[in-house]
Parts: sequence; C-alpha cells; structure tokens
Amino acid sequence: MAEELIRALVKDSYDVSQLSEDERRLLAEITPQRLHFEKNSVVFREEEPANYFLLVKEGICFNHRHLEDGSRQIMDLYFPGEVVALSEFCKEAHVTGLTTLSDAVILAYDKAEITEKCSRTARLSRLFMELLFREQAILTERLVEVARHSANKRVANFLLDINQRWSPSTGVPSHAGAESLSACCSPKNFTGLSNLVGIPQVLIADALGLSIVHVNRVLRQFKEAGWIKIRSQGIELLDFNAIKVVAGWETEREGTPVSGNQPGILNGDNQRPHVKDS
Repeated sequence: MAEELIRALVKDSYDVSQLSEDERRLLAEITPQRLHFEKNSVVFREEEPANYFLLVKEGICFNHRHLEDGSRQIMDLYFPGEVVALSEFCKEAHVTGLTTLSDAVILAYDKAEITEKCSRTARLSRLFMELLFREQAILTERLVEVARHSANKRVANFLLDINQRWSPSTGVPSHAGAESLSACCSPKNFTGLSNLVGIPQVLIADALGLSIVHVNRVLRQFKEAGWIKIRSQGIELLDFNAIKVVAGWETEREGTPVSGNQPGILNGDNQRPHVKDS
C-alpha cells in the first residue's frame, strides 16, 4: 500500500528514487483501510466527520455539493491514484459529498497519522505542501473556467482534462500506476477506443455549471465539425488539435502568452514604468 501513497504525494513533481529508505519506511508504516463500494454508493455526505485521507485505488468517484435551488454542483472527478477532496484535509467536517460512478476501491488513511509522519522530515513535509498547492491551483482554474469561459471552452477543456487523467486503453492514469476501472467504466468496455471519455453527459453538465441541454448542443456542434464521435460508452475524441484550440490549450498550456499579452515587470519587461515606494 505504500507505493500508492508515495505516488499520490510525488505525482510528477519529484523523483521517487530521491526518497530515503527512512522516508519510505515512514510512509509504509501508515496502513490504510481498504474500502469496497458498489456503483452509485454514497461514500460520505456533506457535514459528516472528515477523519481520513482518501486515495482512489480502483474505479471513479466524484464529489459534489447540493445547492439551495436543489441542483447539484460537481466539484471534481477522481480516478485511480488520485486523492479525494484534498482541499477539505484541514477541515473537521466534509463540505462536499462523495459518490461512486463505478464500483470502486478506496484506501482510507488516518488523517492524523498522515500529518504526523509527513512532518518528520523536511522532504515529506514539502511534498505534502506541494500536493495541497496543486489542488488549490486546480480549484482556482476551475472556478475561473465555470465563471468566465464560454460553454464550448468549458466542454472542450473538460474532455481534454479527463482524457489526460485517465486512459481507458491502458487502464492507467497518466500520472499514476493503478488498477483498471470496474463495472460500467471498465477499460474492457473501451476496447480499441483509446481516446474515449466515458463520463455521462449529466455529470459533465453538473461539473461545468451548464444544463444538460446546453452540453448536448455543444457536443452536437463538436460532432458535426468532426472533432468527436458519440458512442454508447461515451465520447470519443477524434481531432485533438481542434479541441485544444477551443479549450485554449494551444497557448495557455504551452507557455505562450495568451492573447499576445507582453510579460510583466517581474518576468523581464524592463521597459514598463516602475512604481516607486511612497
């Protein structure tokens, strides 16, 4: 079980081989509960005690909040190797609920033990802080996406993000070595469809703050343009380049300044006027 925890902490930002034997032993001492859930099971509800650091071992889950008007806002989906609702780690009670999209196996680590073990070395402390910072950056980006971006850009970004995080053809997420999905989301149902996003449209709508009618309209536009193909198992991505352009990935995620903006003073624009301290 230690390998799953190490991969979750390290992600792509650190060389696992640089962890010392003592640090690996510390993480190996943390023994999780292995919890099995059937499809559509409620793992926890809003306002229930948040005592565990949860890591998806198999399957797909999603966390959500129920709004005053009765609608549901999906905060994120979680795939094998990903930590669940990390932004709630410092809270005593959950502010979201968690439901399984497929049969799932979740590793539940004691939150107090995780904190104590990671605080013993500077390297483990830094890795854990970086994990929290990455989660905050993702939440900030998603907030901007839902609040400011067009429906087409939201849907395109969602399709690319999910495809990047989970590869049905290999059964392994891009950032972690984990077991295959089970039940309706199993790679065995995606034979030959390496670019398929098997997420129901109603969940896409709830995740992006759109109506299912609006999501369906956008997907129909993408289909008519030849960018995707709608299958019974999900949405197959055909033209990645076109979808990346709509999502803004061609510029924003490749380091090119967006909309031709010039770099700021901090990043080398010495021609712009400096504001003197008063």
